[in-house]
This record gives sequence, C-alpha cells and structure tokens, in this order.
Amino acid sequence: MQKPFDFLVFIGRFQPFHSGHLTVVQAALEQAGHLIVLCGSSHQPRSTRNPWSWQEREQMLRSALPADVQQRVLVAPLMDSPYNDEYWVRNVQATVNGLV
Repeated sequence: MQKPFDFLVFIGRFQPFHSGHLTVVQAALEQAGHLIVLCGSSHQPRSTRNPWSWQEREQMLRSALPADVQQRVLVAPLMDSPYNDEYWVRNVQATVNGLV
C-alpha cells in the first residue's frame, strides 16, 4: 500500500527511548515508507543528563521494533549547536539530505 510520505523525520534525544517515542515511531511508519530518526546530543560526553551514546539509543529503538520494520528506519547522530539555530537547521537538513 502506498504511503502518503516517502520519508518522515523524528528528532529527539531519546535518553532513554521510551514507549511514547515508540508510539510516535509506529505512527510515522504508518504514514511513511521510511523514518529518519536523528539522535540529538550525540557527541556529548556521558553524564547523568546524557547517559547513553547515540549508538546505544539506536539499539534501544531497534530492539523495540519488529525485524521486518527495522530496515525502514534510518538512525543518525545529530550534534547540538546551542545558541545557533541557523546552524542547527542547516545540520538537520544536511544530515537528512545525506540519508535520502
């Protein structure tokens, strides 16, 4: 069945990936052939605010999805750029363009 969108993008920190995130992922996959998930704060050192690497968060997300759906999900890191919204938007656009 044809989906309304080829790609949708979901941006978050996912620290940790939880059932609310999963609900959004499932809804997005009903609407799009592919979902791009961008993990923010991806290059921050481990701390109580950032306890997991972006790769660990990707694994949390993938482990919550059936194997046949996982191939429709692309996960990538997203750097923070505090106080520079224009740079952040360009970075999001470049990351998405690189994946599409």
